[in-house]
Amino acid sequence: MGLSVGGKPCLVVGGGSVGVRKVRSLLRAGADVTLVSPAVTEALAALAGSGAIQWVAHEFALEHLSGAFLVVAATNDDQLNASIVEGATQRGSLACDASSAERSQVIFGALLDAEGATLAVFTDGHDPARARDIRNRIGNTLKEQRESQPGLGDITE
Repeated sequence: MGLSVGGKPCLVVGGGSVGVRKVRSLLRAGADVTLVSPAVTEALAALAGSGAIQWVAHEFALEHLSGAFLVVAATNDDQLNASIVEGATQRGSLACDASSAERSQVIFGALLDAEGATLAVFTDGHDPARARDIRNRIGNTLKEQRESQPGLGDITE
């Protein structure tokens, strides 16, 4: 199943490497992304600096959930992620807990963009690294064919 988030307010909590992947996926899908984290990676700071995302440089508070269509808990604190998901679902938002497929209503796949199509690899939220590995192997196979068939596309997070 795919989920259309184009133009919808999406919240990501967590400014580390997982947050980077989730933010990039949401931006690729056209979401209006707000990031809440007191500190962020250079990549996220650059996205905020360019205006691609709104960065709220604070610790998470339940008020940050207001109006979010989709909330992604991407911190390194399992209890905080659980609290974020609980608060989001209580407010009627869809939720993804990057640390727990069981608590998630939405999971992110490893995407491969191809001309006119997108391939998504899912491991039911249990092994994102494996999904990325499979996606990369498929992408590498397609790269071998690119010279004879231009426009096959690129791998994205």
